[in-house]
Amino acid sequence: MAKYLIEGGIPLKGKVRISGAKNAAIKEIAASLLTTEAITLTNVPEIADVAVDLEIVKALGVAVSKPQANTLVLHPPQKLQTTIPAPLSGKSRAAIITMGPLLAREGEVVLPTPGGCPIGERPLDRHLSALESLGARFEVGEGTIKGQAPKLVGGRIIFKKNTVMGTENAILAAVLAQGETEIVGAALEPEVDDLILLLTKMGAQIRRDPTNPSILRIEGVQNLSGASHMILPDRIEAVTFAVAAALTKGDVTLTNLEVSHLTAFLAKLEKVGVRYAIENQETLRVGAEEEAKFSPVDITTAPHPGFMTDWQQPFTLLLTKAQGESLVHETVYENRWGYLSELRKFGARVKLYTPSEVGKPFDPEEYNFDWRKKVEPKVYAKVFGPILLTEAKVKIGDLRAGATLVLAALAAKGKSEVSGVEHIERGYECFEEKLTSLGALIKKSARSVR
Repeated sequence: MAKYLIEGGIPLKGKVRISGAKNAAIKEIAASLLTTEAITLTNVPEIADVAVDLEIVKALGVAVSKPQANTLVLHPPQKLQTTIPAPLSGKSRAAIITMGPLLAREGEVVLPTPGGCPIGERPLDRHLSALESLGARFEVGEGTIKGQAPKLVGGRIIFKKNTVMGTENAILAAVLAQGETEIVGAALEPEVDDLILLLTKMGAQIRRDPTNPSILRIEGVQNLSGASHMILPDRIEAVTFAVAAALTKGDVTLTNLEVSHLTAFLAKLEKVGVRYAIENQETLRVGAEEEAKFSPVDITTAPHPGFMTDWQQPFTLLLTKAQGESLVHETVYENRWGYLSELRKFGARVKLYTPSEVGKPFDPEEYNFDWRKKVEPKVYAKVFGPILLTEAKVKIGDLRAGATLVLAALAAKGKSEVSGVEHIERGYECFEEKLTSLGALIKKSARSVR
């Protein structure tokens, strides 16, 4: 198990380029399954999750070439394989997104149980019910889902709760279905719109309702062509480096990003008291003076355009530096707190509560996850600050938690050891190199230092 050895307490300064979005890249690679012509993707992050996704589409028959760094050319075959190999499906939930394209192109799919981060229940029922609305039928067995659809036909899909990947799966199936499909409650995330943009370039007929953007209408076409597309910047990576700049009392300029996708984050950052400057829509400068004092704030995670759940972990860490008590409310994933036990090793004071314990009502329908237990979930965290973070040895449990623990080590006094680096490499391109370029003292080691 690889580890990062980090000497903290050094302000990060300089410029860092934000990579392409993981959550767009893995879906747009899957979109290549919908055509027999070449798809060229640029600004592709070179990360482990993308590598797994490429192995999946290769197993289905797609040839992949890489003419230069961060560029892929996908060459789909005339006929696709329809079974995702179990070893690959178990490595990433990206395997799920092949269901829609395979049903649309070949009329069948065999999907072993997918993997992913242990951040809460992420059932496939929303995916399956959406595809069933288009005529697909599924047989769910022990560890395997088999789907069939001799011909997908447009229909009405209603998502009662936000599902990004569910929306994307429905779109990928509907673009080749016969007739019109209406998706009600479609996710509004920028990554969804980026997928729609690629599909439109391929010849798909997709439009959002101008009066209600959460309604998508798709007119199915007989076939799709090839296309070239640049993947949008990763807004999660952008927030990670912005928080790193604030935590270390540094001064970092972020380039190659879309500032408009960070509105909810920047609003909270301003309330905390972190200074930032929007130099243009692709450049953001973030920093804090050594003597700066941060203010406590309350945040509630929500689907876009709200405060993204993937921003919660680094922001919770930032709040340990605030002068007082902050309240963090997680509404998207019920088990996104696994990192707190490790964060406390740095000295962080964070305690979890149920809604009743903080004087709030609990209505399961107001949460994005499906809660069927009789007891209330601990979805509130009180963060007590300011705390002087000190060196620790910690272990990463999931992707975003991993980045947060690295940020804690960067801000802590002393030398820290963060193991489980492979989780970070799933979603961050050249993370160590980028931090080093900003002045961080971080190096990768293959074994623990005692």
